[in-house]
Amino acid sequence: MTTKNAVTRGRPRDFDRDEALEKALETFWQYGYEASSLALLKTAMGINSPSLYAAFGSKNALFTEAVTFYLAKYGAYREKALQSAKSAREGIAALFEQTLTQFYADQRHRGCFVVLAALLGSQDSAPIRAILNEERRRTALLFERRLMEECVAEDPAARRQAHILAEYFTTVLFGLSVQVRDGVSEHEVRAVVELALSVFDRHGEKS
Repeated sequence: MTTKNAVTRGRPRDFDRDEALEKALETFWQYGYEASSLALLKTAMGINSPSLYAAFGSKNALFTEAVTFYLAKYGAYREKALQSAKSAREGIAALFEQTLTQFYADQRHRGCFVVLAALLGSQDSAPIRAILNEERRRTALLFERRLMEECVAEDPAARRQAHILAEYFTTVLFGLSVQVRDGVSEHEVRAVVELALSVFDRHGEKS
């Protein structure tokens, strides 16, 4: 009987993994990686320490899985928006539209998770920052790939311009996360996006 009870206590408590990941994600989103203590995470997820460690292994592993969960649930629209549009301008406009709709739909989800979760931190969180940095660079590459599709292959000047425009739109997109988190109104943020998209007019791009 004693052995059976010990085994039972050692097993992870039954819980919905996706629901637990959603709660962990919201905690990391609100407080950042380093400030999200195990106590906060356990309370938010509704599980105890043995269950957390048995299911996810560590805080680092939990965060990594939360990033994957975030990208699948909240970030998958980016590539679809860019690639399903007739032009790069339309695709980038659609990406910004869906991003802002998501940012302002839920008070808990203000701003991009991969921008806000761990920009700075101790040496211990360096692997976490590397994961997020890689994902931010992937966003820049998505912009660049779509812009390159409209370049003449043998025109190095146009391809260089596409690269710079990709970095420009990446800078605007990630900067909006900070503005939204700081409480800048949706009306003002949309005006910023409209101004950013006007770069196509200045460079003679077709809409």
